[in-house]
Amino acid sequence: MLSIQANAELSITLSGGEWPPYVSEKLKYNGVTPRLITDVFASVGIKVSYRFQVWARSIEDAKKSKVHGTFLWFKTPEREKEFLFSDQPIGYITFVFFHLKNRQFDWKNFNDLHGLRIGATIGYNYGQDFMDAEASSSLQVVRVKSDLQNLKMLLKNRIDIFPHDLSVGYFEINKFFPKTMVQLFTNHNKPLKKQGAYLLLSNKIEKNKEIMSLFNKGFNEFMDSGKYEQYYFDDLVNNVYVK
Repeated sequence: MLSIQANAELSITLSGGEWPPYVSEKLKYNGVTPRLITDVFASVGIKVSYRFQVWARSIEDAKKSKVHGTFLWFKTPEREKEFLFSDQPIGYITFVFFHLKNRQFDWKNFNDLHGLRIGATIGYNYGQDFMDAEASSSLQVVRVKSDLQNLKMLLKNRIDIFPHDLSVGYFEINKFFPKTMVQLFTNHNKPLKKQGAYLLLSNKIEKNKEIMSLFNKGFNEFMDSGKYEQYYFDDLVNNVYVK
């Protein structure tokens, strides 16, 4: 185990991309996820610096040990071969259906989505059930290049519903639309997909096993103290991350 006293000046570098309000170079604390990671590591005597780039490059650099690791990734068998995963998710990505308040919408299962025009973003995985239904054409799904384009399509009545992460969706709505339009959006409370996202450290770097052990210890203490909930409350309610 690493000695905190012996490694008081230990520093690591993590890579990540832009996905506000979870993470962004332009946000206070670099967003809720880097704030959490930075403070957890600081509590065990480790300093973190960040390298911001496109997401694909960030995980490739971590695979090649150009950085110590990366963060906010789902657990997959392929990634488990190359990375150490934090014991617990550092956040949960929750996809819900956004729609306009003037459209009555409710759903309990995929049969309730038949006949609706569903927007989606190219390259996104919305869960295996959704992907299978889309592939079989049992759902009417239109894929476009960006989440913002889908939100605009909702306003123009070109789609009926759009699955999007709850936090990211409202961040984008508040950023890109005037208040008069912001008030038109709402979401259904039933999650389409809720999945934990983790901190990943390269298993090729010798000290990373000990570093991850320290992170897990610090993270458990943050959970017990209530700071984890507070940081995400600041994200969803207090809006403290916008400069």
